[in-house]
Amino acid sequence: MIIYEGVLSTAVANTTSLLMSANEAALKRGMPVPFRIDLIGVDDTAIQTHLPIQFRCSKTIADQSETDVIIIPPMDMNTEDLSAFLVRNAPLLRWIKKRFSENTQLISLCTGVYLLAECGILDNLPTTSHWGVMEDLQKRYPRIDFKPDHVVTDSCNVITGGGGFSSLNAVLYFIEKHAGKEISVELSKLYALDYGRTSQRVFSILSGQRHHDDHEIHKAQSYIEKEFKEDITVEQVANEIHMSRRNFIRRFKNATRLNPIEYIQRVKVEAAKKAFETGDANVADVTYSIGYNDLKTFRTVFKKVTGLTPADYRNKYRNQMIEPDRGN
Repeated sequence: MIIYEGVLSTAVANTTSLLMSANEAALKRGMPVPFRIDLIGVDDTAIQTHLPIQFRCSKTIADQSETDVIIIPPMDMNTEDLSAFLVRNAPLLRWIKKRFSENTQLISLCTGVYLLAECGILDNLPTTSHWGVMEDLQKRYPRIDFKPDHVVTDSCNVITGGGGFSSLNAVLYFIEKHAGKEISVELSKLYALDYGRTSQRVFSILSGQRHHDDHEIHKAQSYIEKEFKEDITVEQVANEIHMSRRNFIRRFKNATRLNPIEYIQRVKVEAAKKAFETGDANVADVTYSIGYNDLKTFRTVFKKVTGLTPADYRNKYRNQMIEPDRGN
C-alpha cells in the first residue's frame, strides 16, 4: 500500500485492518496466509498525515522490492490542490507505470484513482471513484470509461473502488478473489459492510451540476429548484430565461451533463430523499408533495436515480427516534 503525503489515514487503517482480518480468518480455517502487507513511502519511510497520525513504512519506492499488488488509498485534499499534487508526485507516477508494465495488479480506492488516471493506465477502461469528484475526473481524463454508479470495476489487472467507505467493497472483492467468498462474507458482517453492493447512486447529490459558468443555466436551475413542486415543463423553464426550447436544452446539457427533464427529476428525488431521511411520511404523501400525481411513475424515477425503491430507501435511511426507557 502506497503511503504518500496527503493520504487519507483512515482509509489506510481500514484497508490494512480488513486485509489482516482476512489473514486471521484464513489461519483459523487452516489455510495459508493470503496476504503479506507492506506500507511503502514515496520519499521517506515516515509520513505525517493531516491528522495527528504518522505512518512508519518498511521502505520507499526507491528500494528494490517484489510485490504482486499495489494499493493506492484515497487522498485527503481538495480537487483545487490536485494539479500541484500530481506534478509533485511525478516520480511516484513513473514508478506505478513501471510496476504495471511488469504485470503488477493495481487497486485504487476512492480518489486514489487520480494517480492511476494521470499515468494513462485507465484510458478506455471501466473506472469508478467517489461520485463527488466524478465530474472533475471526466473533465481531466475524457478517454477513461467512467462508471459513476459502480462500486467496483475490474478490468485488465486494475481494480477501482467507489467513494468513501464504499471503496472497502473493492477490498472485500479483492479478498474474495484470493481468499474465498466465505471469508469475504464473514468480514462484511464483522465490519458491518454491505456485502455485494454494486451501486453508489443512492449517495449522489446534485451539487456537481452547479460547477459551470453559464449564468442563464444557473438561473434555470434556481428556478427549477424553487418551483419543482409544481408540474413545470421544459418550455416553462426556457421561457423563464428567455431562451428557445432547442437552445435551452442544448446549453443545459452542455453545462450540467443532464437534460432538463432529468434535472427536474433529480431535484424532485433529492427532495423526496430528505423527506424520507428526516420524517415519517409515507411514500404516497411524499410523492404528492414533490409534484408527482402518479405513484408508479415516481417509483420508477426514484429507483432509476437511487437504485432503491422509495420504500426501501425510507426504511434504510430514515432517522428513527429511540424511545427512552421509562422503567415499569
